[in-house]
Amino acid sequence: MKNVVEALLMGSWLLAAAACGDDGPTEPPSGTGGGGPGGGGSGGGVSGSIRCPLSDIVCPGGARCQIDAEGKPSGCAAACDAARACGDTACCSPGATCARGVCEAADLVLGPPEREEPVTFATVRVDEDACELLHGCVGASGRRALMRFHVSLENAGDVPLELGAPSESDVFEPNFCEDSYVVPRFFRARLGQGGAVVAEAELDARCVAMPGGQYGCDAQGLGPGEHVEQPGTLACNALDVTGVPAGRYELEITVNPNRTLAEARFDNNTIVLPVDYTACDGTICGGACCPSGHACEAGVCIVPDLRPDRQRIVDTIQFSYQTFPRDACELMERCIGGPGRRHLLEFEGRVENAGPGHLDPGPEFNSPLFEYAQCHQHFHFLNFTDYRLVDAGGEVVSQGHKQAFCLVDMEPLDPSSPAPRGYPTSGGMGCNFLSAGWADTYDVGTPCQWVDVTDVPEGDYTLRVTVNPIGAIAEQAIENNVVEVPVHVPAFAPCEPEPEICGDAVDQDCDGLPDDGCQGEGCASPVPEVCGNAVDENCNGVPDDGCTPIPGADSCETPGELTGSMDYAAEITAENTSDVALPCGGSGGEVFFRFTLPSDEVVYLGTLASDVDTALAVLEGDGCGGPPVGCAADSCGDAAPGAHFAARLRAGTYTVVVKASRPEALGTVRLRFQRASCLGERAGVISGSGLISGDTTGAPIPPSSLCGASSPEQTFYVPVCPGTSTVVSSCGLTGFPMTIKTADDACNPIDIECFGPLSACAGEREGVNSRIYGARPGGSLGAITVKGRTPVDFGPYQLFVAPFQ
Repeated sequence: MKNVVEALLMGSWLLAAAACGDDGPTEPPSGTGGGGPGGGGSGGGVSGSIRCPLSDIVCPGGARCQIDAEGKPSGCAAACDAARACGDTACCSPGATCARGVCEAADLVLGPPEREEPVTFATVRVDEDACELLHGCVGASGRRALMRFHVSLENAGDVPLELGAPSESDVFEPNFCEDSYVVPRFFRARLGQGGAVVAEAELDARCVAMPGGQYGCDAQGLGPGEHVEQPGTLACNALDVTGVPAGRYELEITVNPNRTLAEARFDNNTIVLPVDYTACDGTICGGACCPSGHACEAGVCIVPDLRPDRQRIVDTIQFSYQTFPRDACELMERCIGGPGRRHLLEFEGRVENAGPGHLDPGPEFNSPLFEYAQCHQHFHFLNFTDYRLVDAGGEVVSQGHKQAFCLVDMEPLDPSSPAPRGYPTSGGMGCNFLSAGWADTYDVGTPCQWVDVTDVPEGDYTLRVTVNPIGAIAEQAIENNVVEVPVHVPAFAPCEPEPEICGDAVDQDCDGLPDDGCQGEGCASPVPEVCGNAVDENCNGVPDDGCTPIPGADSCETPGELTGSMDYAAEITAENTSDVALPCGGSGGEVFFRFTLPSDEVVYLGTLASDVDTALAVLEGDGCGGPPVGCAADSCGDAAPGAHFAARLRAGTYTVVVKASRPEALGTVRLRFQRASCLGERAGVISGSGLISGDTTGAPIPPSSLCGASSPEQTFYVPVCPGTSTVVSSCGLTGFPMTIKTADDACNPIDIECFGPLSACAGEREGVNSRIYGARPGGSLGAITVKGRTPVDFGPYQLFVAPFQ
């Protein structure tokens, strides 16, 4: 057999020599040095020279014929790596194998992947120093749209593809960013449409070796019949398609596009994949667009599936009448058509999340999904649910909306086997999160949980309830977002006066004022006094108390006496002089007050409800010559003109100086005075923004708690501005599981918020995000209580406290 092969090789050599006009070789090629296009032989007129077969190339003695990627002589190689040397005269190209004295090459073929989708899409954020940017995987930093491709690479040839050890072979280049070696520009991806290329990239390969095959990442290659799935081989397997419009394209993927590696053939190196690009801001998952930030598992996008509960609406529909003042939040937030007595179609609003993903919209701050409601002093989830009453012709006769301000897991969809609850993962405050398999419920009577039918004629209509009406939330399905319920609206009935029932916020006597005439007893929700309406808002039995200006308060010798916690008034007129210089400013007229403390107490003073902008100072002693113990000005910025502060003061007499900020400012000063001892003697006072340190070790444990288990806790008083919220955060500042309780009025805690596990911090940081809402007109003395989640959770911590406009 060997003789037959040598005879064939000799024949081809003689034919080649004759074709070149040569008399033939001086001696036949040996079995190791000649024969075929990959061999070599001596000849020509130069002693020791080598004429490369099938070419006119003559290489000098000591050199070798360089065989190119297509197996043809391309020049002379003065030096040849031992791994590339073939016989005595040939030097093979990278990737080729020397077989029987001939340079032979593998055959690389691309095919579709076995398990993955050939093309998927994703949206990513690329940092300025990312390896993907430094090595050309993406075109720029920032938010980028990527088209990922998945193919199978096979060696369909009879000989192996041999690339060698990355640290030794010149096939590889070092990738210092990833601390690895790569085969540069091993793949080329082109996205085209109608013959025009709209995106293109050449991509490096990291490890060309079949798992479990005869090669590995430390000595790379593919044996005959071996294959490897992409993108495992690639350093980056994506084409940057940022800015490419949606449409139908062809994605052309080519292996070894520059023919830097030897191959037996190159006409099968390309695969063309049809692409229907939807410009998806995320990943194509199961044929649909899975938005950015949502995982794709087994072809299913892990997004929520929201739906209203029709039966709950049917079971709870009722009609009622309520009276609203002109400054009602419900009017400001478009839940009613006007002030006064309104006819309301009420029903329970239950929104279910049928999964498979949680509703996790992320932080409320600066999010288009949320709006900060100044009236209610908290965030509202915009366009969450839409309520419409339509007539038989489909015309909308009245419209409402669920004023979603806190979505939480209230009821499991399957009570016998509740789904596991989730937690916010993207920095939300924990009050707008709905786990898969759970429902959020707004009971009948909740503000805005109705449709105003005051001006709707009696008749038959359809109540249409839609969840996620404008598609602001990515969902698995939208077909179940709408339910319709037939209703009969009765005629509007005039109010029939009855005796007022105190404390129920209903206007029984039909005068437009709920709970009017309720002085002290029966006053359910004390709020600061509103002057001039003959109503006892602060529930102390005296309507309009503190509204009449104190006479003589324009002199430090005759200050107004502050005898108890309430609002006081004094008048700055043109006759008021400017005699006392305050360290915190103010250049106008002055009024004076005085109070005496029998023991150490926390005191709150505020002028935020005044007609004029003011500064205020507290001086020790009965007179204006004592040293200042506190001074404040412009405490709340645009939220309210004026000042407030809180401090723990020793027993004794103090003088309060309130000074107009400008000389020409005239009007009524309203001073809020509060002596607070409701939180106990150990309560601290937070006087400004910044980091506050504390330690609950050894702190008292109350017998009961409104926010979970009783555990060691510390409390703080904090001045709260009206119309804004104060952010309280322990994220990254605590070493134990924490709960934070807040109240907008420390000693009259009507609005209490508990922030615990659902108020998670972004990332892996332990802690709680919380807020105090400034719901009291004129400001208030709020409270912060820090406690552990269980009786054994305690220790040192820090809080970050800052106002949020």
